[in-house]
Amino acid sequence: DDGHTASLFPGSPALAETTHTVVAAPAPVEPRQRITLTFPAINRARNVFFLVAGADKAPALACVFSKPGGVAECPASRVKPAEGELVWWMDEAAAGV
Repeated sequence: DDGHTASLFPGSPALAETTHTVVAAPAPVEPRQRITLTFPAINRARNVFFLVAGADKAPALACVFSKPGGVAECPASRVKPAEGELVWWMDEAAAGV
């Protein structure tokens, strides 16, 4: 419901990482310290799939699609595979329909 992906949470210093594939990243929920793939690694993937379910995810999903590049607020919006496919699976509640 906060627009994160992997363990790339809004406001995390890991959002700015551009050279490493994996970094330690703080999380707002337990476990507080995590290891996550970075955007460069995720965006090198051949295929990236998001599964989004529930009405509580609708605001974050709207943020992802309405604020492209708004990574600080909606980290999932920065997932854009360079040569792969990005697929979103969502239920009607998450889509807000």
